[in-house]
Amino acid sequence: MSEGATSDPAQAAEAANETQPKVEKGEPINVVVKDQHGHELHFKVRKTTKFEKIMKAYCEKKSLQMNQLRFLYDGERVKPDQSPEEVEMEDGDVIDCVMQQIGGH
Repeated sequence: MSEGATSDPAQAAEAANETQPKVEKGEPINVVVKDQHGHELHFKVRKTTKFEKIMKAYCEKKSLQMNQLRFLYDGERVKPDQSPEEVEMEDGDVIDCVMQQIGGH
């Protein structure tokens, strides 16, 4: 075995975890909601907070109604009853907010 290598898997796992900051469940994370024009609103929430709370706060700030907007994370639509923990969000992740468009002919 080479120098610096560890034979203890627990130590190796601990060393790997040191490279990424770990957010505890109760600790708040920063979630960024970004609109089509690049404007951002930042929210500090717990990972267990339902997206409905974030969506309502965003709509109040922008004077919009929730049924006018779609919220997307990693290209997937975010549901109001989901939480950042459920979609594996991390501190600083971005939710895209787009106006709902109804198709024509």
